[in-house]
Amino acid sequence: MPLREYTKRGAMRTIGLAIMLLSLGGLAPVGAQGQTSAPTQAPAPGGTPPPVPVGRIAVINTNAFMADDGIQQLIQQAKRVDDMFKDKEAELRALEQRVESLRRELETQGPNLTPQARADKQEALEQLQREYQRKKEDAERAYQRAFRDAIAPVRERIGAFLETYAKSRGITIILEVANLAQAGGLVYVDPAADITRDFINEYNKANPVASSTAPPASTPSSAERPTSGTQPASASPKTPPRKP
Repeated sequence: MPLREYTKRGAMRTIGLAIMLLSLGGLAPVGAQGQTSAPTQAPAPGGTPPPVPVGRIAVINTNAFMADDGIQQLIQQAKRVDDMFKDKEAELRALEQRVESLRRELETQGPNLTPQARADKQEALEQLQREYQRKKEDAERAYQRAFRDAIAPVRERIGAFLETYAKSRGITIILEVANLAQAGGLVYVDPAADITRDFINEYNKANPVASSTAPPASTPSSAERPTSGTQPASASPKTPPRKP
């Protein structure tokens, strides 16, 4: 199992990313920062209700940020961290295979072993399991630290861009639906209020990532490339035959 799959259990990526972004203030509801609640207006004479404040509420799903078509800066940093832990992931996979192999060996050979031999194998299995568990937990913690550090600058840019995005569109409150849905606090959302896809597209457009693909080798232009049957300009001209 890839190491990044282990980290999903430790509040990493997907839902964990959404919780982390919100808890650290990266995606605080826009319009709520530095503001106090306005006092309730008294009903106007004649029973006329007060005017509704200008602005609208939108929702965003930060789970989508780490999808393949999500925020490319986050995906790029996640892949970079994955590459950093490839060797550790391979080590864990090999150790896990040793645990499974020893377990199967004990199951198949156990009835034919002496009590002492069976006890020795059982002890070896338990020791190997403890080693695997310890190394897995250490790797998870190291991965989580590296991942948090890698995405910290991107998280800050997302928060700043979200605030600018909201203000330019007259949005006063943004609700993070991943947490609300998980907590059972989401009853209904009009799809028109969901800004997730538009925000991702706008962020990627404003913050493009450099392609990891090397540019193709340059080919000579028509002026530099000799045509068929034409002698290159750098070649020495043929010496005409001498007259007798």
